[in-house]
Amino acid sequence: MPNFGPEGFKLVDLPPVGEDILRSYHEVELDPYIASGTRYKRFSQYRLTHTSDHGWEFELLPHRAYTAFKKFNPVAGGMLREYQPISVDFRPLVKAVLDEHDFLDPSVDWQINVHQNRSVTTHEKPAPLTPEGKHQDGHEFVMISVLNRTNVVGGQMRLWRDPQDTQPLWEGTLQPGDAALLDDRAVYHDVTDIVPGPEGDTGSRDILIVSFSRWDEKWYGDEHDQAVLSEAAR
Repeated sequence: MPNFGPEGFKLVDLPPVGEDILRSYHEVELDPYIASGTRYKRFSQYRLTHTSDHGWEFELLPHRAYTAFKKFNPVAGGMLREYQPISVDFRPLVKAVLDEHDFLDPSVDWQINVHQNRSVTTHEKPAPLTPEGKHQDGHEFVMISVLNRTNVVGGQMRLWRDPQDTQPLWEGTLQPGDAALLDDRAVYHDVTDIVPGPEGDTGSRDILIVSFSRWDEKWYGDEHDQAVLSEAAR
């Protein structure tokens, strides 16, 4: 296990992000695959290669639909999900976390899925943040980062050793500038719903999720997509 401690996770501070990053969340499109109508999403994928001269280098991969195995996401897995690519550059943020916390094996290439998500809530419509419940994403590592919270209550992250457990390993509310690094094969996670706070009728929570898989595990491309769709058809 990397330096996440025996419980399989690590809470870290993010580097500051620019106003262009924060503003870009206003442009993210509604996610049509989540029935609540409260999530907005963009999505991009990269290949990571480590070099002695420059450290981690990022190759933007040709844009594809997002696919996730239904066994990990019973709500929206097992299908092709079409999203717009991310329009701003999150690479400096991800690279800063990788350089400081050193949890990827530099001798192999990695593939990352980058999810830019905004959840919006009103008094009439609480926003479920993990409709799939306690879950793993199926990757080796996951970074869940909170970049902004505006007039919301809730959004408490909970980490679990087993989905049948009644008491979490850890629970707390990540604030802007906080991130959780997870050994995705050691812990499960979920996040409680958000509702508006006292400052108005709406609220929002902006996050960045990055999932890390070894390139040779083939989480990108036709072979992976076919495996996802074949699993769903069984």
